[in-house]
Amino acid sequence: MIDTFVYYITAVAHRTSANKMCNINLFFAFLIIITVENTLRVQGFRRFYKHGKETVLALEGEKFDMECKADVGLTYCGFHHPSGKRYSVASATLKGGYCAISVTTTKLDSGLWICHLGTHPTGLEKVHPIELRVVDQVAAVWKNVTIVHNSIGTISCATTKGMVPLTYCRFEPPNGPPFSINSDVTKENAILGRYYFPKNMSLDRGDCAVTIIHAKDEDMGLWTCGASLDDGKEYVDTVYVDIEGFYKMTTASVAPYLFGVFGILLAVVIVGVLAWRRQWCLGSVRPNEEAEVHELQALPGPSRVRSLPRLTVESPTEPSSSSLVSHYSE
Repeated sequence: MIDTFVYYITAVAHRTSANKMCNINLFFAFLIIITVENTLRVQGFRRFYKHGKETVLALEGEKFDMECKADVGLTYCGFHHPSGKRYSVASATLKGGYCAISVTTTKLDSGLWICHLGTHPTGLEKVHPIELRVVDQVAAVWKNVTIVHNSIGTISCATTKGMVPLTYCRFEPPNGPPFSINSDVTKENAILGRYYFPKNMSLDRGDCAVTIIHAKDEDMGLWTCGASLDDGKEYVDTVYVDIEGFYKMTTASVAPYLFGVFGILLAVVIVGVLAWRRQWCLGSVRPNEEAEVHELQALPGPSRVRSLPRLTVESPTEPSSSSLVSHYSE
């Protein structure tokens, strides 16, 4: 009887211990699930920084914190919505230089947000621009990319639902054949000798990117990036590439210069005609120049006197002569 009672107590103790262990395991599993859910929620959007400008890619309906920071404490803080609405923030975190508001994204939230940070009671504010784009699961990091002519530039797309791996990455240039690309394509074996995958990016992190070597005029235009997730679907977005330092001469762009050249030539012709006519008119009405008067003087030399012939007539009645005699004298 005593042995039976001891066995019963031992069984109850083991059952109680097992229940406690089960409860503890469930508790830790619950904590892990909460942590994973929160981690996914925080990393569901992605932030990118370039030239002092921040870009946030988020899915529609996603909740995240629109935030901006300062190195000193803030006296006030506010956000300017792309629609024109303004939101002020009153929080204890301002003293630590941190300002944030919670945003549940919609298509209307896409655009440029401006964060106004008041670091002093009076004086200039610190302004921080944030571009929010509500996009699909793969989107272009920068919608507009400028590359200096004959230099290097990068076009990139990324997953917006965290760093989700991609199964493939491809691009469609505006003036060239489409191509797929991954980290195996380096600068040494670049596609067409001009396109390779950036070293600091990876398909495993959800990056779809291409670096252009010696950008040319044919690279200018609308690029399309396409990438696939494990769901088998391809997601695409577009990027406009502008080549700085290259100017394509079109009919519309040449017309002003042609008109300018024709105008200058016409002005030169008109001035020449007017000058010629003025010169012709002055030549026709020029006053008569006084002729130079020279006094005629006798030239030195022997004088030659020429006398006229003398005619003498004698009467025939005179016996001395019946003939007509003429005498000349020099």
